[in-house]
Amino acid sequence: MDLLGSVVAANPCPPLPLQVMRTDTKTGRKIDGFANTHHVLMQAYMHAMQRNCLKDNTEREKTQTDLTTTFQNAFSNPSNDPEKLYSACTTFTRSYLHAFMPNRPMVDARFAPYDDIASDTYTKNTIIRSSCEHLAGLIFYDEGGERTYEEVLEPLKNMPFSEVLTKYAEVHTARSVYIPSITEITDE
Repeated sequence: MDLLGSVVAANPCPPLPLQVMRTDTKTGRKIDGFANTHHVLMQAYMHAMQRNCLKDNTEREKTQTDLTTTFQNAFSNPSNDPEKLYSACTTFTRSYLHAFMPNRPMVDARFAPYDDIASDTYTKNTIIRSSCEHLAGLIFYDEGGERTYEEVLEPLKNMPFSEVLTKYAEVHTARSVYIPSITEITDE
């Protein structure tokens, strides 16, 4: 499980609010809500590991590596406005999830409207809290421990999600060196 958490934590995209429908067990009523996309990804990885199909996993890994490289290159442009960055995140996540089931129609993944969450902060929205914590982890890793994780996280707690997205773009821009694909690394 720790390895799986590390794989999801290395995902370049922040956790996003994925729209879900659940049933209240007491009343049977349908309730709209939101799930953390990184939690959904962990479940998808666990199912892929359980199916253990070499052909499917190889195809999925290649697709997800290509998607990640494309996302990082597109996202490393801080001149993008936060709404465009959010759109890039939702497109990436939808396609990334689809890679777990490529023989089915595109996943109908719907996300919270940008305007509904742009001003949300760490304390107001648990998924935005996860995004701030994920971003703090990326920054902490990139800095090599110059500051403690808590010192990196603290200023992110007061940022609205729109600014958190811009900060993600800044991090990706700083990382925008050539990123080899998995096959390039293993073939050398």
